[in-house]
Amino acid sequence: MNKYFISLTCLIILLITLFQKVGIVNSATKPERSPNLTIANVISQANPVDLKRLPLGDGKISNSPKVGWIWACRIDPNAGGAFRDGNWIKSDGTYDFTAKPIVQGKVNWDYRFKMSRQGNKRIFSTNDLPNHPTGIYPIAPNSEAFLYDRNPNRIAPQNMQVELPANPQLASQPSCASGAVGILLTGTVLFNALDALGRDAVAHETQDVCQGHPQEAGVYHYHSATTCLPDQTTKDGHSTLMGYSLDGFGIFGRHGESGKVLKSADLDVCHGHTHQINWDGKQISMYHYHATWDFPYTVGCMRGSYKMSDVMTISGPRPRRREGFPPQDFGNAPPRRPNLAIAAQKLGISEQKLRDALGAPPPNLEISAERLGISEQTLRDALGVP
Repeated sequence: MNKYFISLTCLIILLITLFQKVGIVNSATKPERSPNLTIANVISQANPVDLKRLPLGDGKISNSPKVGWIWACRIDPNAGGAFRDGNWIKSDGTYDFTAKPIVQGKVNWDYRFKMSRQGNKRIFSTNDLPNHPTGIYPIAPNSEAFLYDRNPNRIAPQNMQVELPANPQLASQPSCASGAVGILLTGTVLFNALDALGRDAVAHETQDVCQGHPQEAGVYHYHSATTCLPDQTTKDGHSTLMGYSLDGFGIFGRHGESGKVLKSADLDVCHGHTHQINWDGKQISMYHYHATWDFPYTVGCMRGSYKMSDVMTISGPRPRRREGFPPQDFGNAPPRRPNLAIAAQKLGISEQKLRDALGAPPPNLEISAERLGISEQTLRDALGVP
């Protein structure tokens, strides 16, 4: 009887072991999910923000400081960028961050970033190559991302040195946010929330798993706080420092006091506020910016003074103007955005009337044509778009 019982027990153990092995094999052969979805699921475990329904920032461009908007110094309505919206952009004015295709690849770089404090100055030296892997650029023609955004640019090392105030002061009035607004602790440049056309860059542009991509001069950059830089918190739940704005103020993660996950509505017109923070090892009451999941993501306007020379430095060298992307880099890419002055001339109307009809990018050409009292095909022919 005892021998029978022992044999039966051994058989049961053997069967359990076999089932476990089969389960492991099956789970290993399941296809990998989108990295954006994987990140979102991990974050969402303790995140009250619905990453599948983030409010779209299109049109939230102001001419003065405004909570939840961006006061941008400049946009270029004729610039290039993502040329087609995917199904992650919803008709209700939201987008699904977890559904965006990403630029594939895992390229490691020769990261060189140094930050030091000398008296009242904080000195940065960086080659702008991040301390994390990036996707492969230019975007591969056989990738899903290429269907929406055919970024032809290559990541290139830079030579950036800037000196920011170590103890920044609030300016008497806020000022507009330049295209490049700061440097994150990954050693990489942070741009504002907009693409060159003035749309919500995080929503429209396809980027790699760290939410970065290069511009024409090869400057790798983010438009929000990268998820590849952990949003760590202190004992009281407040996020730690993630980078610096060009006015010298710190950019902290997405958690405020008591660990609250912040939204734009919780912050001021420039996307920051003032309270006790850890600054260079000391607890002081000081203004600082915060990252959020919603637009404008980091810096909505500049709360302190900054130098245009620093903006130019971290923006990278000015590339030669190109009327279209080179065939060797861009394959069957569409041309850059239509020249609205020429299109208006073809239609016999003013450029401003055409801009008003098109509205905020990306335009709905059917509605725009109705506003102008012409056919959609006539409008497309004037704009030179298929």
